Amino acid sequence: MLLVLARNDQARALTDPLDLATVAEDALEGRTANGVTTITTLGEAPVTGDGVLLERLVANLLDNAERYNIADGTVSISTSTGDGASLVRVVNTGPVVPPDQVGRLFLPFTRLDDRTRHDGFGLGLALVSSIATVHNGTVHATAVSTGGLDVAVRLPRRG
Repeated sequence: MLLVLARNDQARALTDPLDLATVAEDALEGRTANGVTTITTLGEAPVTGDGVLLERLVANLLDNAERYNIADGTVSISTSTGDGASLVRVVNTGPVVPPDQVGRLFLPFTRLDDRTRHDGFGLGLALVSSIATVHNGTVHATAVSTGGLDVAVRLPRRG
């Protein structure tokens, strides 16, 4: 993971014509539900980029949404376009996240429940942010008032 983070800080050839819907389908393939219901709404979302990195971005969003969920919870993933951008959005049910803590989730080695959880290293969302940045995109996360997180990644739309 750290190697990928470091590599993302260097210039890469991000020239493959891709569709975030296809990238999301690839990231969803072979996943086990672990008691979580996944809802997919994959619309066309053309981008230019590195397919391996973008699949990692989506997989990390899904991993995070599944790991920090509730029993019989849901994960919704959607892809779409709007305002000149292509979007991938992952929303989950889960514990309530204090709104003032959301930004911390994108810092490396950060988890909100550091003292009680021992799975993972707190790099998943940091990597999402790094991959989005290298693709000239942005990540916006919002705490869902009933619990969970709504994470949207906006990337420049391929013309």
